[in-house]
Amino acid sequence: MTNTSAIGGIGGPVSEALEADLRTWVRKHGIVVWLDLDGHYTAMVDRLVELRSQGGVPYQVKAYRGSHLDLMLALEGLVGGTEKTQLVIHLPGFNEDTVRQTPLLELYSAGVRYRKRLDTLVNEAASGRVRPEQIAAFQAQGSPSLEAADAWLSASIADGDSGIGAQL
Repeated sequence: MTNTSAIGGIGGPVSEALEADLRTWVRKHGIVVWLDLDGHYTAMVDRLVELRSQGGVPYQVKAYRGSHLDLMLALEGLVGGTEKTQLVIHLPGFNEDTVRQTPLLELYSAGVRYRKRLDTLVNEAASGRVRPEQIAAFQAQGSPSLEAADAWLSASIADGDSGIGAQL
């Protein structure tokens, strides 16, 4: 896996876990349509776009930012043909039903749907690194942002006496 933190950073450990999962999906499926109904991951996708321009991620990253036409133009030349395209299309504010009412339906049908709830991501990223009750306490605080989850897990990991390693 490319060390994205070496060229500007993807974020903290939760963001890194998400990028690793996304990278696996892209490698496996090619075109990945990322439905992000609540827009939790918009800032991260913007970082991925920047990292891609610096050579930090091996797949194309395109995002809907209010204009279907702009996105369709950005995708021109990336999809189609015989070679498997490695591409992430981020669609904040869309779900399975609303994406069907857009000009992106054909791409949505050609690719695979990717969704990741933030609480699921936090569980996956934190499991084995901090105690389960710490994860539960963090998630009980409500709907955190990805940035808050990164900050929490970074601080929890840095606190050496609270992790799983300390228990072992």
